[in-house]
Amino acid sequence: MKALLYWKHRSAGASLLFLFIFTFTLTACGGNTESNARSLPQSHNSTTPNTSSATSTAQIVLGRQPCPAVVSTPSHWDSIIGTQNGVSRIEGVNCATLIGVPVLQALVTVRYEGTGSYLDVYVFNNITGANPVQLFKLQGLNKGGARISKYNTILTAEVDLASGVNSNQPGTGVIQDLFREFKWSDGAGTFVQVTFPGIFPDLTRYQAEADCQRAGRQYAQMVYQRSNDDRKRWRVP
Repeated sequence: MKALLYWKHRSAGASLLFLFIFTFTLTACGGNTESNARSLPQSHNSTTPNTSSATSTAQIVLGRQPCPAVVSTPSHWDSIIGTQNGVSRIEGVNCATLIGVPVLQALVTVRYEGTGSYLDVYVFNNITGANPVQLFKLQGLNKGGARISKYNTILTAEVDLASGVNSNQPGTGVIQDLFREFKWSDGAGTFVQVTFPGIFPDLTRYQAEADCQRAGRQYAQMVYQRSNDDRKRWRVP
């Protein structure tokens, strides 16, 4: 009987630990619904870019938003960034309110042909103006990726060839293992790298949001319900 009770309590503890880890991972989740819209005071720091000719929105909204039609096509950015036919191309254009004011900025990514499939990352303000203002640039991400998080930060992923995971792998065997997050800083006047308070296995927001997309809130609810059912079965008369 003691052994049975010990096994039951041990199993319950393991399930609760799994539930805690899974729930913590979901802190990076959040839909782009109206509940995520919020009105925030505009920053008056002198380093905040001039937004007088930028695309205004009613509110600061968490997560990616539709880009104005005039800037949503990759061809619009070819001359602004200076892509070269057969060498580089605009891979993606995404918009969000990234700098703490109700104005859209654009995250533009440029993919290079050839080995490494390198990625350059740009953020622009005043995106519908004649001369968009570059706020951020990160170049040379090996097999890189970049996206806007659900918390209006910039998430990047790339291959670290010097890491223990990739150092002895052939080109086709390397994987993305360096994930970073950048948030707008009024003081710095650009995006600065920040840390994500994650726990294993999701130590970065990039990984956590990817897992959220795969699992979804419906699966989290299923796990929670199953945990409740298990606790009822483990109850000792």
